[in-house]
Amino acid sequence: MAEILPFIGTRYNSQLIGDLSKVIAPPYDVITPEMQEALYERHPNNIVRVELTKNEEDDSFADKYARAANYLRTWRSDGVLIEDNQPSIYLYEQEFALPTGEVKKRRGFYALVKLEDYASGGIKAHEQTFAGPKADRLKLLRATRTNVSPIFVIYNDPDGATAALLNERFDNSKPWEEVVDDDGVTHRLWVVSKKEFILQLRELMKSRNLFIADGHHRYETALAYRNEMRQETGKCDGKQPFDYMMMYLTHAEQDGLVILPTHRVLTKAIMAEVDLKEALDELKESFEITEDRVNLKKSAEEGKRLTEKVEKLGKSRPSFGMVDANGKVRYLRLKKNVDPADLIESDDVPAPVRKLDVVLLHNYIINRVMIGNPEFELADDECLYVRDAKRVLDLLADKKGLLAFIMNATPMEQVLEIVSAGYKMPHKSTYFHPKLASGLVLRNMEIEFQKKKRTSC
Repeated sequence: MAEILPFIGTRYNSQLIGDLSKVIAPPYDVITPEMQEALYERHPNNIVRVELTKNEEDDSFADKYARAANYLRTWRSDGVLIEDNQPSIYLYEQEFALPTGEVKKRRGFYALVKLEDYASGGIKAHEQTFAGPKADRLKLLRATRTNVSPIFVIYNDPDGATAALLNERFDNSKPWEEVVDDDGVTHRLWVVSKKEFILQLRELMKSRNLFIADGHHRYETALAYRNEMRQETGKCDGKQPFDYMMMYLTHAEQDGLVILPTHRVLTKAIMAEVDLKEALDELKESFEITEDRVNLKKSAEEGKRLTEKVEKLGKSRPSFGMVDANGKVRYLRLKKNVDPADLIESDDVPAPVRKLDVVLLHNYIINRVMIGNPEFELADDECLYVRDAKRVLDLLADKKGLLAFIMNATPMEQVLEIVSAGYKMPHKSTYFHPKLASGLVLRNMEIEFQKKKRTSC
């Protein structure tokens, strides 16, 4: 059961800012140092200053989390950020083009969602998390008491009732704001405070289970913050601001819910120990291997050709495009009589997870065949995760990578099957496209704390 609530959103004052594309940013976990610098330079009120604050040793504040909190306080006092007058649901539409040129729309909404421990089964995760990012997000949440960016969750809407309710609003009213980001994605936001609509949506969502598409670290951070606040305040009635988190909710049964592949680029740090010829001889036992060449200098068109070829091969069986730094390509397609699950030796990998292309690549092709150690874990400087095939070929041309694997996307049906069974997927198994924009709407928990009366356990 998903318990949702409207909330008083904090939004940029467009009359002061003007073009909001200057102040929005991608989620923190996809912002590179170069992107961070560019966003800082773009506008003094860009949300990156809160979402991913720079380390500045000579600053007068104690640390970057204190500076993030100070940015928020200053922007609110200066009228750069303003609170809505009443609790609302925020409808959010993204219009975007796929690499093929096809244009799609993804629709959903922002709301507060009551936090649940994973054991309850109402909210499911599909990726493993790491201690470092969770510690970072927890420090930011403690300092700001603000949900800066939403957790991205998906729910099933088999009868289409939720979609029908939302689409009536999407199709028959104008958005509060329309913003185009650096990737050409158009973001549209509607503010809906009508009680009848909110009550209908709340009732429909009661029967929905949720699974986290993006934001696993922030969700587990929210759980940790909830638990420590219960301990600190003695309030554990489940009705406090820290019992809820701002989330973006979207339904699975829509054409605009897109998963893109994340390609792998292996560097010299790992390839120095690999005998590629020997590995290919072993791979021939399980894979059909055909050869090709690409011109690394024409990375855009060649990257497109590679992804289209791998996608075509992968329609019936797991397939990969293996590209080296000289432009030689080997297409690996699993043989008809080979079950991918039989190639995975670890008993710790559940049967549905063994069928994933990323598991076959990492557990078998890379770890077992190329490295010879099924338990080996690739370090950050050994394997680069890249979304754009053009970027993959550029890395090979610059010799920053020596061998790359062009991947197919994990099908949504496979993701749902694994999540429904309660299993986790490997790191970088899914890339839901496009990413949500940070800065369109924030949730200031301080407002809610001020309105709550003390309720003890």
